[in-house]
Amino acid sequence: MRHLTLPLLLLLALVAVACGSTDDTSDAAATSTIAPTTVPSTTASTAEIATSAPPPVPDFFAEYEAAAAELPKAEYDRDLPPQPPDEPIGAYGYSRYVFTRSGDDVIPSLVEGPLGYQVRCQQEAQDCSYRELKALWESGETPPAYLGMDRATLGELVDQLDRVNAAISQYVDIGDACAAGFRKSTNQVANMGIHMIDGGASGFDPDRPQMVLFAQESGIGLGRDEIGDCAGGEWTGDDGYVPVGAVFNLALTEDHPEGFAGPIDNWHVHYNTCIGRADEAGSSLVNDPEVIGVAEGARASTSEAACRDRGGTFLPVIPNWMMHTYVADDFDAQSGVFSMFNPTVWPLSDADGLADERVIDPGADVTAAPIINFSFGEIRVGVGETVRFSNSDAVPHTVTAGSFLDPTGDFDSGVLGTGQAYDLSFDEPGEYALFCVLHPEMTATVVVE
Repeated sequence: MRHLTLPLLLLLALVAVACGSTDDTSDAAATSTIAPTTVPSTTASTAEIATSAPPPVPDFFAEYEAAAAELPKAEYDRDLPPQPPDEPIGAYGYSRYVFTRSGDDVIPSLVEGPLGYQVRCQQEAQDCSYRELKALWESGETPPAYLGMDRATLGELVDQLDRVNAAISQYVDIGDACAAGFRKSTNQVANMGIHMIDGGASGFDPDRPQMVLFAQESGIGLGRDEIGDCAGGEWTGDDGYVPVGAVFNLALTEDHPEGFAGPIDNWHVHYNTCIGRADEAGSSLVNDPEVIGVAEGARASTSEAACRDRGGTFLPVIPNWMMHTYVADDFDAQSGVFSMFNPTVWPLSDADGLADERVIDPGADVTAAPIINFSFGEIRVGVGETVRFSNSDAVPHTVTAGSFLDPTGDFDSGVLGTGQAYDLSFDEPGEYALFCVLHPEMTATVVVE
């Protein structure tokens, strides 16, 4: 077992909100996965594992793998490669390394999974959610090849997930967590929830995760004074916040944690994290390290200089391995039980809707800018040409001017559900920064020529 020290517990709040994802190179939908081509000797004999062909791997995932393979090998699981790439690479949940762009710099944002064998189980067509894994176990069938585990390992994993389900289900609402001694570490993070810390939890124990996630529909967008808090063992905010999942945090070690059974729990470490917290006016940032642990604000991966220039608190690395676990009965994550974001947790996407097209200085031409796998992609247009942002992800996003530390207010799409679109155009050449309010690490620059 690995235990959390008090300073690490104070950093749990940072880790809780350090799960946004961004990648400036994705150009295809995020509903596929990289299936293993071999089975590790530590998993099972091949006779016990289904040998049916795995789903095809899209070209862009092959590109992620190729780009990562070209990087010099790190010494330990937790480490970054000794030589960084020149351009952003990777995608949260789909590649081991994620490098993002911050101004003129390409910076490391995430390490996810071990150096060796990995299974990426985040395709909606695959049985990767808690309910699906449980149903597969109860069916008596041999696990499919893409899970990379035999029936005994699947049974062990399902038992662990059942225990996590029981652990969070004991709290009917967020008031029960307050009464049990939990404390709030974030407001309601989009597609995650409020992160409530159990200060007595340590090590990996499915019966007692370090955090329980709570959410309700009206909780999105509320400030720290509006949403409520634990005071005297009671919740001061509105009723209706229900448990939607759990979070595990382990002290950062050189090697990838041995937590859940099987190979699909790819734990992650965040690098180059900038923490900001808005005051009541929504403008100032907390930069006192003593209060970081209870900060309830936005964060994103950015360069140290950019973070400090804007009054943020910069952390080169958050010293934890982290794992989300979505096991709540009514919030089954089709993106995978261990995915970072859960599309069934508010705000929800409306796949059938299409937003009214709001156009700023419309031009004659339209340039498509699909939002895919938490990425806006590279966007270049001419003066007066329209950029059409369309959300192809399973969770909502926004297209908002500036950055999370420095929003300009020049444009804002509002929340775009799946299938919804937003149009922009620009009168002057230049570079225009934008980001997603719901997932602040999602950034891009529109180059207008």
